[in-house]
Amino acid sequence: MSKLATEILTKTLPPTVTFASKPKTLYELLNVQRLNAFKFKTTPEHWYQKGFDQCYYEIHKVKYKQYKNEPTHGKAWGILFWNGKPVNEKPKEIRGGLKFSWRRYESPHANGIKYDAQKAMNMERRRTHLVRDFVASTNATKAE
Repeated sequence: MSKLATEILTKTLPPTVTFASKPKTLYELLNVQRLNAFKFKTTPEHWYQKGFDQCYYEIHKVKYKQYKNEPTHGKAWGILFWNGKPVNEKPKEIRGGLKFSWRRYESPHANGIKYDAQKAMNMERRRTHLVRDFVASTNATKAE
């Protein structure tokens, strides 16, 4: 990126991470996802490189701190999922947010899965019918 383009972008845009090519800390990654940070799934880069497929953090809360006029420091809380199962029920503080480089978690099992609106609507109809039948049956057993 040219020097002029960098100056224009840093002066006109709100404070976010300015260069996408460098490895991101946890807070830089979440700052880009500012509006969608709740339940955002992220994993440290070294976990991904070692092949830990279903190990990630689900972010629940972030507090940013300004460092050199950019929110690149702070604290984050989330739930650790190890092999697809939650390790703890309540969000805990995530350690190593500045120490490691982080990336967005992408499930290895989700490759090639497409969203089908018609199938989703049929599944939702079936679910509502099952719930309605269950509620009716429990109300009938209570009345007896």
